Amino acid sequence: MLSRRLFRLLGGLSAGLLAACHANAPADEATGPPPRAQVQAVTVATQSLTQYRTFPATSTYPRKSTVTAPVAAYVTGVQVRLGDRVTAGQVLFTLETKERRALGGSIQRIDPSLKGFGLVSVTAPASGIVSVLNIQQAGDYLLEGSPLCTVAESSQLVFQLNLPYEYHALAQGNPSCTIVLPDSTRLTGTVLAPLASVSPGQSEVYLVRPTNPPGVIPENLIVQVRLTQTRQPNAQTLPAACVLADETLHHFWVMKLVNDSTAVKVPVTLGVQNPTEIEIKTPVFGPRDRILSAGNYGLADTAHVKLTR
Repeated sequence: MLSRRLFRLLGGLSAGLLAACHANAPADEATGPPPRAQVQAVTVATQSLTQYRTFPATSTYPRKSTVTAPVAAYVTGVQVRLGDRVTAGQVLFTLETKERRALGGSIQRIDPSLKGFGLVSVTAPASGIVSVLNIQQAGDYLLEGSPLCTVAESSQLVFQLNLPYEYHALAQGNPSCTIVLPDSTRLTGTVLAPLASVSPGQSEVYLVRPTNPPGVIPENLIVQVRLTQTRQPNAQTLPAACVLADETLHHFWVMKLVNDSTAVKVPVTLGVQNPTEIEIKTPVFGPRDRILSAGNYGLADTAHVKLTR
């Protein structure tokens, strides 16, 4: 009987100690609502939208003139440097024949009318760019016909475009195009008729002539030629950042606000695209529908969001 009373007493003390411990333990902090993604939204626009295809091309000057020494002579002056732009008739080199050099200063005493005898000025045959400079300093003796330099006629600048045959329809009818230089300078140009040859990669060779090339464009410069693939005059468009896709790029959707704090997933069908804008063919959104343009990545359907401006 005593042992039972002792067991009950110890049990009661234990229960009291546990209750006291729980009473003194700090209360758990109340769990607040999960943070909401901060997002931005835009509305759809109706505008003309163009989709392009871009292909590399190389600058070339198909018409070049080689400047040669008209007589055997010594080079007394070089008036140009490699890459200089020259005009037709501009003096490029001055020469002195060996006969004049042999006579020296006595030539005018022999006959004053021979003042310019043996002095030769070599001029540019056409306006263009000095693409090759064979003689860079005075003093050399040259034989008649020795090359002095090569002038590439700048008015004949073209870009050689090797277009894969499956895209040859994009270059039909001498279409206009955009030429993008490596420094992001953009030129307008025209695609000329294809050459009667095919490159080893089964590509047709076209020449693209720029409308107003600025400054000096070096030969063999690799540029990008942008051809129009599709044009939609009245496209329902959204910024490219609005459109989300799965890993296989087979399914596309946008996140649409149903109120200021909830966004739902809406599947879409895409049309014409460029790097900044995308045509939404279906569904047709209203002018007041708000589509998430920032903070939309990774959101689940019916996501709780916070709209910022």
